[in-house]
Amino acid sequence: MKTSIVKKAATLREQVFQVIVNELKNGQFSPGERITEEGLAKRLGVSRTPIREALGQLTKQGALRARAGGGYVVPAPTIEEIRHIIAVRTLLEPAAVRMATKEYGPAEIEKITKAIEAESGAATRTQPNQFAKANEDFRHAMFDRISNRALSSLIAQFSSHLHFVRGLTLANVDLRKEIVDRQTTIKNAIKKHDCDLAEGLWRSYLRFTEETMVGAMNAMTRGSADSREISDSASPAA
Repeated sequence: MKTSIVKKAATLREQVFQVIVNELKNGQFSPGERITEEGLAKRLGVSRTPIREALGQLTKQGALRARAGGGYVVPAPTIEEIRHIIAVRTLLEPAAVRMATKEYGPAEIEKITKAIEAESGAATRTQPNQFAKANEDFRHAMFDRISNRALSSLIAQFSSHLHFVRGLTLANVDLRKEIVDRQTTIKNAIKKHDCDLAEGLWRSYLRFTEETMVGAMNAMTRGSADSREISDSASPAA
């Protein structure tokens, strides 16, 4: 029996799912921001049924979390969870960078370079969406072509965590510029096939990511506390 080479058209649910995934990847939703079926249906111009199905699938995958008062939110891990995730990334990613430094030639270096250039071009834009997309492309360029496919697949599982990272931090223009500078230095080390330097720079990059994330989480926590204090002080006495 011959297998058809004609690809089946994506269902409406699949299309909606991909739109929401892309928006999550691009940092369009901030951590803790409420996402509703009604709001998405109105914005995307579709019924609530495919929206509900797509949001349910994303919730099962851990990319979203059901909200007690209705709707969904981008999950916000605790500081301890962030440290645990970075610790695991530190076990995997430096080894992958060392492998890339040994294996990558001009074609792979060009992909990394183009992703960094796209980040640089979007670094000063008001909205972080384009920078977030280029940042995701950078990770794909870094890890997708290493010869150890099992390692590459393990690293890809951090996508939900990275959606949160981008949503929480990439509004900061100075941070975007710092990311471009660090990635450029890493790319140059890979181009020179300097394994020790590239691995060391990536470890430093992960420490920088952890410090940035913890700082942003602390600031978000302080902001929430300040908002509650203002609300309490504005409330009439019982």
